[in-house]
Amino acid sequence: MTESLPANVLSALDILILERVNEHSLTIVGTAPSWFTKLYPQVQLTLDVAWIERKLPFLANFLVDAMEFWHDNQPGQYKSGMWCETDHRDQEIHLEAAALNLGSQKILLIKASEGEYIELLSFIQKARESTLDFIEERKQTSESILKTTFYDALTGLPNQTYFLIQLAHAFERFKRKKSYHFAILIVNIDRFQSINDSFGRLAGDQLLIAIAWRLKNCLDEFDIFARLSGDEFIILLDEIDATSTAILAANQISAEFQTPFRLSGQELFITASVGIALTLMEYDRAEDLLRDANTAVSYAKGLGRANYVVFDPTMHARAVRLLQLENDLKRALREQELNLFFQPIVCLADQRIIGFEALVRWMHPRLGMVSPLEFIPIAEETGLIFEIDQWMLKEACFRIQQWRRFTEEPLSISVNFSAKQFDQPDLVSQVRQVLLETRISPQQLMIEITESVLFSRDQAAIDTLHQLKNMGVSLCIDDFGTGYASLQYLQQLPVDTLKIDRSFIKRMDVDNLDLVRSIIELAHDLGLSVTAEGVETPVQRRFLLDMGCQEAQGHLFSKPVDGQMAVALLQEKMTNGLKDW
Repeated sequence: MTESLPANVLSALDILILERVNEHSLTIVGTAPSWFTKLYPQVQLTLDVAWIERKLPFLANFLVDAMEFWHDNQPGQYKSGMWCETDHRDQEIHLEAAALNLGSQKILLIKASEGEYIELLSFIQKARESTLDFIEERKQTSESILKTTFYDALTGLPNQTYFLIQLAHAFERFKRKKSYHFAILIVNIDRFQSINDSFGRLAGDQLLIAIAWRLKNCLDEFDIFARLSGDEFIILLDEIDATSTAILAANQISAEFQTPFRLSGQELFITASVGIALTLMEYDRAEDLLRDANTAVSYAKGLGRANYVVFDPTMHARAVRLLQLENDLKRALREQELNLFFQPIVCLADQRIIGFEALVRWMHPRLGMVSPLEFIPIAEETGLIFEIDQWMLKEACFRIQQWRRFTEEPLSISVNFSAKQFDQPDLVSQVRQVLLETRISPQQLMIEITESVLFSRDQAAIDTLHQLKNMGVSLCIDDFGTGYASLQYLQQLPVDTLKIDRSFIKRMDVDNLDLVRSIIELAHDLGLSVTAEGVETPVQRRFLLDMGCQEAQGHLFSKPVDGQMAVALLQEKMTNGLKDW
């Protein structure tokens, strides 16, 4: 609350803030400076106006003016007054009061020097013996209260509250002294949730303690190191003169993770992503610096594991765009702005269209076509991916059912599933329900998954794959070769098809020919069929056919097209027969 008050009022050493509850009483709702508010977040005290008139007549007179002011003036204005009064011991008390109109709140502030502040509180204390004893608690604040307020119970590091106070101090110094600069580093432990899931929360806590100890030992004694929340730590690097200083610190942090951690009797290699923001750029508010460090660590995590990123202004613009896209994506689902495009999958032996891969596209009313590479990660992060994947599955199955009259044999339809889909315990029943509603055979549906689903080796996900396979649904590993899966591990899973990533096909006629041949041969040895993605030239098609690849898709045959064009392709096949693509 206090952060939004006028700076000239907040500049006092001590401020007592009272908020009017009704025309008869006021309530103490907070104090400044902020450290006192943090110590006493629950303090509330109701004062009768009649009591104020008896004990604090100078304040009562001001209250009359303040209430008129609150009634007559617009938000954003305030009225102040000053008094010098004597108490019951004939000692002078110098006080200043201000009435502020903040719109939804009408606030009265009273400020005084240290001793006078205590005297004022004494008046209030004596009038309400049942209330919290401000003065005693302020004098006798114990070490345990300070520790609870400012330190993390698990790691013993300073906590977010303490860090924000120190950040405010550093920022004030930065604004006063232009030669002084500092940096904020946010350290996020990569895939920490997977560690918690695999080893348990207690082991995860032990790992956080070990990480905190290592990082603390690699920092300068004048740097501020705190636990921000969960699996995130934050560092304030004091007195830096160049970006390279912060980068050096990020590299030192990475080096601390080179040595494995011991967890539940096992060696565990952990990595971290680091986001960096520095006052070498111009900042008006400390919270903007913190925001930019958060943006930078998000970028670092997006690059994969064990990366650091230094914030630059283009990132903020992109973060704003992503936030807008998130809101727009929610609207797009309601307004049915998402569409399916279809890319033919062709049998290389006789060049028949044997199926289609369904691909989601978003025609934004203002931005035009938004790439799936941009909005799918947003959908996964926000949970919208569940609704998108379910819609894709149902729409794709419905289309393939409609198109059966254009072919002599049933077409297959391939639908991509996010790895997050396998977190749903009812995924199999959802797929079964869609097949019943659209009246297509399970054998016509192929679900494409990424290697990350296999890499997780989560037993629930593997069980789901087996249930889908038993239902008759085919399973395909998409973009094979770009992730973690090995052909030997695939032998243990109910996979039917591998899709060789387009990056291998693109370089095949230069230096990847033997690698692609090895993948195809080993896949066949495991009883898996192979589909090549990104086939663009007749030479690539001939190489693949000679190596025994059964199926392919790519611009040589057709780019992804809308439903109407997909029907046109099927009709052309019926009319003109098989042609040389």
